[in-house]
Amino acid sequence: MSFLQRIKSKNIRSGNTISLSKDKQTEANTVAQLHVDVHQSEQMTVIYAQCAGADMSDVHISIEGEGNIILIEGKSVRPEYIVFKKKTHSGSFVVEECKWGEFYRRIILPDSVDTQKAEAKIKNGVLILVLPTLEKTEEDVTQRAVSKGASHKTKL
Repeated sequence: MSFLQRIKSKNIRSGNTISLSKDKQTEANTVAQLHVDVHQSEQMTVIYAQCAGADMSDVHISIEGEGNIILIEGKSVRPEYIVFKKKTHSGSFVVEECKWGEFYRRIILPDSVDTQKAEAKIKNGVLILVLPTLEKTEEDVTQRAVSKGASHKTKL
């Protein structure tokens, strides 16, 4: 048995998703982790996520924790209806590399975001989240300065 055949018959990890042998696949293992780019500045965080085949009605975005955890969940669908007018059609796929179906991603941000001003849209198959950073109060800044100063004095 070749190395490739042994890998195909085992449960293997591929990137951030788990691939199981065909007879062991379950619904929970078909959820893919969404690929993202995260850009951050003092004023905002912008998240770009590849969402080909999804529109905003297919995507659910929630902000958790203290406003610093973003959860993106959704579903993308292969747009076969554009080419095939009927639900059933002849032929079969000879290559299937695109990821269709359910996806998720949880992103932990270093700062809390202003949930009232957060915006989301999908353009050209890309989900764009604009998340303004929550303005820090004077008390927050003082607490951070005190904790940072204390940690520098601690010897390990």
